[in-house]
Amino acid sequence: MNRIRQWDMFRSRSRTAAASTAFLALLLPHPGNAHEHKPPHQGALQVLGDEAAHVELVLDRDTGKLTAYVLDGEAENAVRIATPSLPLVIRAVEPAPGSGSPPATVELRAVPNVLTGETVGDTSQFEATVKTLQHVDRFEGTFPRVDVKGTRFADVAIYYPEGNEAHEAKHEEHAGGGS
Repeated sequence: MNRIRQWDMFRSRSRTAAASTAFLALLLPHPGNAHEHKPPHQGALQVLGDEAAHVELVLDRDTGKLTAYVLDGEAENAVRIATPSLPLVIRAVEPAPGSGSPPATVELRAVPNVLTGETVGDTSQFEATVKTLQHVDRFEGTFPRVDVKGTRFADVAIYYPEGNEAHEAKHEEHAGGGS
């Protein structure tokens, strides 16, 4: 085989390998392009299960009013649930209003909406005013139980303001030796 023909074969194989590598790079997940949801109310998203649904928490720091919106798996559409309230156990608050405060259970009450036809027992929005959340930057807690679309989610850890998905990713990064 002459040298020109060998060179042509080499160039052809190199182009094929480069094209294959580029194609595979498009298919593989990139850390910078991770699947990300945007909270529609600019709150903190709490994922339920394996992206089955979300609860977005919005806190008015001045008043302590906490609003929870139940959303679909893409955090784009409201999902009505059949409950008059969502209990939330608040474990940690920063800055702490008092040292050694025990966990507090708060009942987020269903909010009816005339415009959407949502009623107590068939709504996607819940709220409560929580004095211990006035002027706080962060808090943690647990939804003991949330039933969405026939699935029960129990003991869902929540983190505000980062959301439980971001909190878990950060925790896994530190555990894995990342920065």
